[in-house]
Amino acid sequence: MSEVLRFRQAMARYLGQELTPEIAVAIEMESLFPPDHSIDPGRFPPLEYGGYVIGVERLRDIFEELRPLHEAHYVETEIYRHNLPLNPDYLGAIARERAGGAIQFTVRKDGELVGQLLMYHFLSQHTKTPVSEEDALFIRTDHRGGMLVMKLLRYAEGVLTKLYGPHMIRASSKLVNRADVLMRRLGYQPFALQFFKFTGDSDAQA
Repeated sequence: MSEVLRFRQAMARYLGQELTPEIAVAIEMESLFPPDHSIDPGRFPPLEYGGYVIGVERLRDIFEELRPLHEAHYVETEIYRHNLPLNPDYLGAIARERAGGAIQFTVRKDGELVGQLLMYHFLSQHTKTPVSEEDALFIRTDHRGGMLVMKLLRYAEGVLTKLYGPHMIRASSKLVNRADVLMRRLGYQPFALQFFKFTGDSDAQA
């Protein structure tokens, strides 16, 4: 099916609705990419814990809500690249979600988004075994404490195991926030140190 035909079908599907940023992205994604293979959040009942609701949502439906959390996470943990502006590739992430390779976990309090965890899923290029990899785990500072982050990670592990069976789950820890303590408590094992280096003109770093 051509992109033009997919665009027409997407426009017809949303005809009469207000053109919000979410609907604009949905139309663009349906026009540019093949049929939607994203994971249905309805398959996984949310978890209620201490007044919070931990669940699965579609990234494409809530990316505007996610922006403040991504910005706060960037300021707190990405010190090593603060000379680079935050510029998330939401379309790329949504494309992976549509292809079934990403799943968005959320934490809400009275309906407000206060935490998130995006997991990417792929086959290892070395062993062809399934791998799920954490991206930007974050709980807002005024909602930390207790077992909330552990509940989020355990919930995510349960959902991922239901989806993919036994497989590898990988997560990273920035030196600035010592998240490795949490990951060790959850049974994760360290396997590498990651390094970075900027090359070339400091005004043209990428």
